[in-house]
Amino acid sequence: MAKKKTTGGSAKEEEHAVLEYMKKVNRPYSATDVFNNLHSKYSKAHIIKALDKLVEEGEVISKTYGKSIVYSIKQDVVKSDETGQTLDSLEVEINKVSDELNTVKSENKRLEGELSKLKSDVTTKEATELIQKYKQENEQLEQRLNHLKSGVVLIPPEKRKRADEEFTRNRDQWKKRRTMFQTIFKTVTEHMPGKPDELKEELGIEEDSIPYDKDPLAS
Repeated sequence: MAKKKTTGGSAKEEEHAVLEYMKKVNRPYSATDVFNNLHSKYSKAHIIKALDKLVEEGEVISKTYGKSIVYSIKQDVVKSDETGQTLDSLEVEINKVSDELNTVKSENKRLEGELSKLKSDVTTKEATELIQKYKQENEQLEQRLNHLKSGVVLIPPEKRKRADEEFTRNRDQWKKRRTMFQTIFKTVTEHMPGKPDELKEELGIEEDSIPYDKDPLAS
């Protein structure tokens, strides 16, 4: 079978297409990945040339790993969302949910297309229930994807509660240990000649720069 020929385009057109694609996916790719993901619209040589040009112009960065070169869009080219999350972390989550959504859609389509075949293995009722189940999952994933795209941070209340409890526990431990040290050190140096700070320096004791009676995370 003859290999499909790639269509040509001007250097500016190719550079623009590659830049827009890298902005859209916002993840590191090799030139081969970009070539394949653009469905061979441009030749691999032109893709490499466009990527190198974008690196030269400061739109894209590149890193070499062994014999491979990986390209990634510069993060200051892409704006952060309103929640303050960086777009690259949000994009990873969006791509993850998109992949899940595509998987569910493919499974849903397969079930609908092979309903007649499933009758020999499962009942029509069971097949219908499966289709309904995947449709519901499809809707849930679409809602989640829309939330992520709009910048909504999905943090379950129970997770926030655990984080607050862990913070309080660690802060109490910090305060308790600082109090113990101050009490012991004061007792030991109370009747000793010289300055306590000189003893600390001699023993190599380094205290936190935060005042003893101040919360380290207080604003």
